[in-house]
Amino acid sequence: MSTPLVEVVIACHDATRPLRRAVSSVLQDASVRGRVRVTVVAHGLEAESLRAQLDGVAGDVRVLPFRDGIRSAAGPFNHGLDQVEGEYCGVMGSDDFLEPGVMENWVRHVETERPDAAIAQIRLQTQTVMPNPLVRLGRRRRLDAARDRLFYRTAPLGLIRTARMRELGLRMVEGVRVGEDFDFGIRLWAHGGRVDFLGGMGSYVIGEDARERTTGAVLTMAERFEPIVRLFDDGVISGLEPAHRQSLAIKLIRVSIVGTAQAIAEDGPSDRDVAEVAALLRRLLGVAPHALRPFNRQDRRVLDGLLAEPSADRMIADVRRSRGAGRVDRWLTPDVLHSFTRESTLRRYALYFCKRERGRTT
Repeated sequence: MSTPLVEVVIACHDATRPLRRAVSSVLQDASVRGRVRVTVVAHGLEAESLRAQLDGVAGDVRVLPFRDGIRSAAGPFNHGLDQVEGEYCGVMGSDDFLEPGVMENWVRHVETERPDAAIAQIRLQTQTVMPNPLVRLGRRRRLDAARDRLFYRTAPLGLIRTARMRELGLRMVEGVRVGEDFDFGIRLWAHGGRVDFLGGMGSYVIGEDARERTTGAVLTMAERFEPIVRLFDDGVISGLEPAHRQSLAIKLIRVSIVGTAQAIAEDGPSDRDVAEVAALLRRLLGVAPHALRPFNRQDRRVLDGLLAEPSADRMIADVRRSRGAGRVDRWLTPDVLHSFTRESTLRRYALYFCKRERGRTT
């Protein structure tokens, strides 16, 4: 077969995964099948066993062996991406799949528009479409990492111009338990050139029926925050322009600081654990001093407490009180004027509403 336009890398470390479903979904659209290749990386498995599973799948499929002895998808994804020949590439989990017509739409878009990256619309298998990235109303092309809130989607799902990926030296981080795609996704959205959103073209579906349950694995604070600390240590954050740095810091505070505080509050955290949460919060504010402005009063109770008194007792009490917050505290910021900024809860809810109403009329 000639060089494909699109090549999707699927890493598989378990022969019981629904690999055939994943591969077939990428190649199911007959109109573009001749322009698409799937590269499966057999991670610690015999390549022949996976080839046998894929026997009879129509389209260009190759299986590459790979062994690194590390239980992480980063290594096999990097190996597959290193071998990509297509002009555009993407990655997919072996549990995941594309809805019918998605690849046809993706190929048509990148062939016509020629973006450097195109972000997939995604949904969980048993749920509706996820609202991230919450792009500006009516915006699909030439997105901005800050104005279109792209950092809420660090996973680089969709299509990437292969030459651009290699020019930037984008790699998954190997040997870590979580966040192997942080560096990749953040640098792609911030420095990747033209970025489009493939919204309204069908979904990349995150499979839930065969996925291992790893969310219960106990992580230390150091392991939880390693991906963020690495962004500082590797110069990723310092390499962002101020608006992007601010946007990323807000996302990390919202998801990793507030989220962690809420998650550990009922587990009896130690003062040391809470001190680590507070230390990372201060480090983020050090590079984005105004990052707390868009946070509502509910979250500010927790965040302000971490800054004022980073103890387990104070944090637990603040989290519990915040859970009883009323509508005003959930919607408004301490300084009411900041309630209308781009990253505020009120602005986000308004955008959700506008998008929903627009969808009903189209």
